[in-house]
Amino acid sequence: MINRFPIPLFLSLSLSVFVLLLLGTWQLNKHFIYKKNNLIFELNSSSKANELAELDDDIDDLSYIKLVGAETTNKTLYLEPRTMKGKVGFHKISVVKFNSDYLLVNEGFTLTKNLEEKTNIKKNLEGYIIKIPQPKFFELKNDIENKIWYSLKIEDFESEFNLKLSPYIVYEQNLKDKKERISVIPNLISKVNHLNYALTWYFLCISLCAIFLIYFKKNYYYEQK
Repeated sequence: MINRFPIPLFLSLSLSVFVLLLLGTWQLNKHFIYKKNNLIFELNSSSKANELAELDDDIDDLSYIKLVGAETTNKTLYLEPRTMKGKVGFHKISVVKFNSDYLLVNEGFTLTKNLEEKTNIKKNLEGYIIKIPQPKFFELKNDIENKIWYSLKIEDFESEFNLKLSPYIVYEQNLKDKKERISVIPNLISKVNHLNYALTWYFLCISLCAIFLIYFKKNYYYEQK
């Protein structure tokens, strides 16, 4: 008896191969992006902060900058939940005024919310600056009504603060109150080995194809001879 070609099985294999190749390529793309960002981050980390006189439209992501005379405001919110070293807390996001611009600042990871903020204090702000990225597809949407904030969506913050904000955010470093806040770095930086993930997906794809080929030869190819 000659077995017919297993069309359902072949379609399932094709779909699985497509998904595995897609996942592998996605991780490979992330590997090259993060590799480039990590290199820029390392170079900027070893250099002196670049003092800015104003916020231009062409500031490179991950530039290590210094803003002299940035003025604090009472505009503050907390992104949640955020984790660091197994602890669950918040990222403190505040607004400072620099010249005529209002700029978001990530003041670091904290375990508690401090709702009493000192305002109109001028300070020297130092840290990594990036253009605020659009929230990812799977990120939770901000609960504006209950003032629960999950992601950096600048339109929501402008509505909350009733301000026109700069498209940049500074991740503050060299914090003075390190017991209360821990500085964080932008998520453009990653220590995850995405190349290993990519190779894993590709290996699974090859393995699946090999298994199908062995199964096909054993149950169909030889029986038709």
